[in-house]
Amino acid sequence: MMMAGKKEWGRLLSYALRYIGVPVVLELVIESLNRKSVTGCIQYMLERPLLFIFNTLIIMLTVSIALFFKREIFVFTTISVVWLIFGIVNFVILQFRVTPFSAVDITLLESAISVSGHYLNPLNIAMIFLAAVVVVVSIICLYRKAPKHTHTTQKKIIVSLIAVSLIAFAIFFLRYQSNSVQALATNYTNISEAYENYGFVYCFTNSILDTGIGEPEDYSEERVDRIISSLPGAKGVTDKKPNIIFIQLESFFDVDEVKKLKLSKDAIPNFHKLQKKYSNGLLTVPTVGAGTVNTEFEVLTGMSQRDFGTSEYPYKTVLRNTTAESVCYDLKKLGYRTHCVHNNEGTFYGRNKVFVNLGFDTFTSMEFMDGLEDNPNGWKKDRILTGEIIDTLDSTKGPDFTLGITVQSHGKYQGFEVENALIQVLKAPDEDLKEAYQYYVNQLYEVDQMIGDLVKALEKRKEDTILVLYGDHLPSLDMKKEDLHDSNLYQTQYVIWDNMGLSRKEKNIASYQLYPEVLERAGIHEGNITRFHQEAEWKTKSYHEDLKVLEYDMLYGEKYAFKGLEPYQPTELLMGTEPVKVDDVVKNEQGYLMTGSNFTPYSHVLFDGEELSIDWIDSGHIQILDEIDYDEEEEEAEETSSPEPGEEGLEEEKEDIPDAFFVQIQSDGGTVLAESEVLLWKETSAGKTEMP
Repeated sequence: MMMAGKKEWGRLLSYALRYIGVPVVLELVIESLNRKSVTGCIQYMLERPLLFIFNTLIIMLTVSIALFFKREIFVFTTISVVWLIFGIVNFVILQFRVTPFSAVDITLLESAISVSGHYLNPLNIAMIFLAAVVVVVSIICLYRKAPKHTHTTQKKIIVSLIAVSLIAFAIFFLRYQSNSVQALATNYTNISEAYENYGFVYCFTNSILDTGIGEPEDYSEERVDRIISSLPGAKGVTDKKPNIIFIQLESFFDVDEVKKLKLSKDAIPNFHKLQKKYSNGLLTVPTVGAGTVNTEFEVLTGMSQRDFGTSEYPYKTVLRNTTAESVCYDLKKLGYRTHCVHNNEGTFYGRNKVFVNLGFDTFTSMEFMDGLEDNPNGWKKDRILTGEIIDTLDSTKGPDFTLGITVQSHGKYQGFEVENALIQVLKAPDEDLKEAYQYYVNQLYEVDQMIGDLVKALEKRKEDTILVLYGDHLPSLDMKKEDLHDSNLYQTQYVIWDNMGLSRKEKNIASYQLYPEVLERAGIHEGNITRFHQEAEWKTKSYHEDLKVLEYDMLYGEKYAFKGLEPYQPTELLMGTEPVKVDDVVKNEQGYLMTGSNFTPYSHVLFDGEELSIDWIDSGHIQILDEIDYDEEEEEAEETSSPEPGEEGLEEEKEDIPDAFFVQIQSDGGTVLAESEVLLWKETSAGKTEMP
């Protein structure tokens, strides 16, 4: 009896060490990584004991799931390893950006992989790959070797249920009784500070559960009607419809705002010159160090990203399948054509899919540009954007809206020497970051030169134009608010240039207020969100509450503002300003020369459904290096049996057409962004020449 009692107590002690001790250790390790300091973790544990316990209880609840499995040790270890990996990933991400790791980052895996080369060297990537292999192999071995219960007693099930219930009760009790735990729900505007104040595990878990916009308590048709009826009707539009250009400047801000930074010369002289002469101010953005598309989302839609779930990216969630009012849709009603120009991958953040729901007509990504140059970190230089933006204006006879998105000054910044640097960093806030600052400010200087070139190009056009320049967020240079004169990590600058004689105004605004402010100055009042921002008192509580109601109604609710109807339809997005076209194929000494228009270095030529080896020459010529295997009998047989156009999917149709050429523009990852119409072999000069 005594021996049996000792075994029972020993088993209980073993369970206590496993299900209590391991979560405590995991929490200590994860928080040390989150704060990049063991002492910081201990200080957090002593100063915020309830939050430390709350985070530990969340880990404890997840690992307790193992109690119900026969392979208990395997499940327990796997869940523990997953938490540890999350902590390590968060630590690594914090080395490159200010924003911590959240659940939405998992959905951005494709985009993360595409830019990994800018942050990680081949050795880093190899080590990560090796570590992943080791983890997977270890888990497989553990699955095979770990003991498993041959049978589960009723007593164990009951005890397990009681244990899990007690943990869950403790979590809910603290969640609703502790003010420090509750505070996360209302104090999540600064993600970085939230992770520091409330702990990684709690914030990360919250980012899984908290998505979208929660239904406002008083959401109803009457409430929406009251908001809409308070807005004035659409005012008469000015006779002039200027071209409107927004330039979203990657990681761009006025470095003069950094207290202890001293440079040999002005890093952004053109931007400073525009600030002195034209309307400008501070722009409050929803992110810092990363998260470009959340600023982009606010600027385009007039909606506040902070009304959404924890660190959510609407581009990766609701906007994949739902249209939303935007500056594009509003201007399209007035006859504008809408464009985007971006010297980065078209698939990044899923823009090639999201833009159809934001009202864009064309999207010129780097795959549709000729003459791209790389900076030392491999990002494309921004000087190419001037010509591409002018092309969008030249592509139509009427007014245009163009969003330009730069990329050159994107991080990372550490580890790049700048030869013959035009701007020398004489003093930096942190001497360890002096090299990073020197790389950053010299990239910034080149971006500023693009700004000067663009303004000159627009001045020559003699068309009414408004140009809005703004930074999307501060760079990931490990800045703290005490490093800045205005002590705000969430503020960049904007300036509004025009050639229409608009009066100069200095005004600090949020990024979701930017486009309504610009349209107001242009005499444009189209759209509910537009008029709401133009008429509301921005600093009142009801302003933010009413905006959230309108956002919810449009994206998740009953669309009361539009009488229950779908107000916007997805656009037919054209990748590139003009479509890709194949005109002819001619035999030459190297093989065959394809002629056409809008070919790019990202062109792929297919014949008979198979890709050919090619050399891209220029926008009108591609050299085909392979021999063409033409089968006249197969083509004739196919003509009698093939379906009529429209009966099958477009891509499948083209690949199934025998002896036919067509060109695809593909991303580096192989995504087809655009393709030409087919050109049959027998219709080419080569085909006509070689036919018997």
